Amino acid sequence: MPRLLVDTAVLSGHANALPLHWLDGFELLPFAPRELTAHTARVHDADALLLRTATRVGAELVSALPRLRSVATLSSGTDHVDAAALANHNVALHTGHGGNARAVADWVLWALRRLPPQNPRVLVVGVGAVGTAVTKLLLENGFQVTACDPPRGEREGAFSKLTLDEALRDGPWGAVSLHVPKVENGPHATTNLLSFSRLQHLTDAVVLNAARGGVLDEGAAAALRRSGQLRGLAVDTFEGEPKPRTELLETADLVTPHIAGHSIEGKLDVAHRAVTGLRTAFALPPSGTLEDAIAAVVDALAAQDLSPFAALDAAHHALKRAPADFEAIRHGHRRVEHFLR
Repeated sequence: MPRLLVDTAVLSGHANALPLHWLDGFELLPFAPRELTAHTARVHDADALLLRTATRVGAELVSALPRLRSVATLSSGTDHVDAAALANHNVALHTGHGGNARAVADWVLWALRRLPPQNPRVLVVGVGAVGTAVTKLLLENGFQVTACDPPRGEREGAFSKLTLDEALRDGPWGAVSLHVPKVENGPHATTNLLSFSRLQHLTDAVVLNAARGGVLDEGAAAALRRSGQLRGLAVDTFEGEPKPRTELLETADLVTPHIAGHSIEGKLDVAHRAVTGLRTAFALPPSGTLEDAIAAVVDALAAQDLSPFAALDAAHHALKRAPADFEAIRHGHRRVEHFLR
């Protein structure tokens, strides 16, 4: 039986991540969130690893796991995982890429309804699975959307070659929404992608970040919002999570604790994609369908107000009141998407 290192928040249900029977066939080796190291008990016995974004996997940890064959992350993004280190050790990586795209799009629509732009022109920066879903939903709701994704422009002849600087100069923009991965180096690095100098091109615009902490210059964004140059600021992902900088929490009009993709359907879809990859890697049969898992959770919570906007409003107010409860608010958040479909 393959041995699986797994986050205790997943096993306890605290993270609301997946039905535990999806892990049938593995011997489970629990570890505490953010505390997985080369010295964790039984770490050397692990054949596989199942984690959330709270845990970072670097070269040192990978080197300490001689039996490791597969890593599954309950997320779309992978900036918490050293993919090069995994590749160097022939370790497969399974993600939930694309599973929460509609949920993030709902968050963007919520933010723009709470912070109505001065004009309907929206610049979507990063047009992968999430950016594509955002574009589709905004067009359906009457916005005029321009897509900007230079890496796609290089790869795909039919895609726009528009650079971010060119796009920002083509204002005025009603809103700019970020949906890029966190990339530290290279020709398409995204750290501080929306920097102070670029933000200065935006006058009376609403800025939204539901991508990753660090792709937005948070200090600059807060300062420009305080000065009134920016019309609005909505942030779901922060540098220093789960302890975002105070000035940003106090200044931003809308703040949520990294839950843009955390609808019931979105979280389960991400988990199902990642765990299916993991089970396939170890020749384990499917342990349940995504549809059954969604139906069970939604039925169990039918008496609650699960409309996306009500749950997002509640999370915003809770984080404004108690920033120290970032993790508790994040894991207590529940919403479904189908009310907006």
